[in-house]
Amino acid sequence: MAERPGSVTRLKLYGSLDLAKIADIVLDAAVPDLADAASVFAVDRLLFGAEPRPGEAGDRVTVRCLGMRLGRESRETMREIFPAGRVMVLDANSPHARCLRGEPMVFAGPDSIGLQPTRHGGGELLSRYPSGLVLPAASDGQVLGFLGFARTAGSRPFSGSDITVAEELAAGVGVGLGNAVSMLRQKTVADTLQRTLLAAEPEVPPGIEAAARCFPAKGHVVGGDWYDMVALPGGRSGLIVGDVMGHGPEAAAVMAHLRSAAHSLAQLDLEPAELLGQLDRTTSMLRDPVLATCVYAVMDPEECSCTLAMAGHLSPALAMLNGVTHVPDLPSGQSLGLGSGTYGQARIRLRPGTVLALYTDGLVETSTRPFEQGVQALQTILAGSDGDLETACLTLITSLAQRHEDDVTVVLARCL
Repeated sequence: MAERPGSVTRLKLYGSLDLAKIADIVLDAAVPDLADAASVFAVDRLLFGAEPRPGEAGDRVTVRCLGMRLGRESRETMREIFPAGRVMVLDANSPHARCLRGEPMVFAGPDSIGLQPTRHGGGELLSRYPSGLVLPAASDGQVLGFLGFARTAGSRPFSGSDITVAEELAAGVGVGLGNAVSMLRQKTVADTLQRTLLAAEPEVPPGIEAAARCFPAKGHVVGGDWYDMVALPGGRSGLIVGDVMGHGPEAAAVMAHLRSAAHSLAQLDLEPAELLGQLDRTTSMLRDPVLATCVYAVMDPEECSCTLAMAGHLSPALAMLNGVTHVPDLPSGQSLGLGSGTYGQARIRLRPGTVLALYTDGLVETSTRPFEQGVQALQTILAGSDGDLETACLTLITSLAQRHEDDVTVVLARCL
């Protein structure tokens, strides 16, 4: 036998999350140095993010082939008869199923009740390897799959030293499978969380015309930005734009909490400054410290006015019909999350047709452009728009935030 493959291969397996690569590393190390044939299988349900169950292999268990190699057969033949990804159900009494209970198994003859080939010629090929060894691949005490080794009739039976080498390989596979399954499980949890946090599009309240877009940073499904629109008494409308620090599911979870709280507070018809004060206290009571910014605007079409308050947020922009744009000087207030914020508010008269633009810093600030330049660019785009809010909204996104370095939100609104 050649130099022991176990310890070197085990180190390579630790750093891999690719299941096909894990199988290839083991098969390369095992055939022909340790055995004439080898295979790697994983418990199928674990590959879809499911948690291991106690007694996983107590009964019939479904496994998925990650790779199989018979030393006398070409890889083309193996792909045809024993393709990677093939799913099989193991009988509880087969050596392969029994090894999933935690112990290596040495057996003579092909495991006909364990691995039933479904392609033509598979059974005849397996019959050429009558000496078998199977070992569980475990991580943190949980069996995640198994390794199978076999020898032809002309080879010597598996010995205790062979089992020791095979156990090293199985330990490495266990770590590799454990890492991969853990990542799959985390991704499943994250995807589920993100799907539940995706809010429905707010309805535009009567009395205003509005267009809005909210995009997460590149590589994320949801982020920490949000916007909302709330119908208020007297034909008024509340517009909310917020930005939780960070990206991904953690920021999205906080965002969902604050969005719900802000919506409920707006329905109480609170003054903008009072709403932000209540939202600040809500943010400060979260288990993990977090900072967020927010702007709340109440538009009144009857009086053609807007009352605004900000918590650490960038000032909105106003775009008039004559092409003039303006960034009003408003009380800024501290970011949400400190629990002691006091906020001011300002009432602005709106000329007919004036567009109010609320946005987050991801729209105007990038790694190569300071937010001041971004705000100027935003004003230029609004001044040159033809008055269609949907078109202006999309132009702002595509012109200012093509790279999606940060979460991006923009809301454009005007009184009817």
